[in-house]
Amino acid sequence: MKKRAEKGRMYRFFFMAVLTAALLYGCGSSQKLSEKFDAEEVKKAAEEVIRLVNEGGFDTLAEEQWNAIMQTSLDADTMAAQIGPVVEELGEFQAFDKEAVVGETDKDTEQEFAVAVIRVQYEKRKAQYTISFDEDMKVGGFYIK
Repeated sequence: MKKRAEKGRMYRFFFMAVLTAALLYGCGSSQKLSEKFDAEEVKKAAEEVIRLVNEGGFDTLAEEQWNAIMQTSLDADTMAAQIGPVVEELGEFQAFDKEAVVGETDKDTEQEFAVAVIRVQYEKRKAQYTISFDEDMKVGGFYIK
């Protein structure tokens, strides 16, 4: 019964993350990274977000890293309840694996985003993070699978 409840929480988190991404990007298109972003800076910022997730630094993420939209849709308590168990299940962080950075433009607002896709090796298995940053280098989208 406990595993079923944990699975339910994981599915709710994934649904919420996908919904957040859909709201942010609408019919956005993937493209080359805008000159407004530096790929290495985006990778380092994404790695910092992942480090905070691994450490359970959800308050710091919500207060300092999330943009206004993310702050209203994914607060610290929700992250702790939904993301915490997922990360615990992965085991100890081992290393960053493959990394890629691409650009996205929201067709409705014309706002540009940098999207980092980072595969991470954990003790028990790998996970893939997709983290979007706005021009202020605030997180505008977060997804883990």
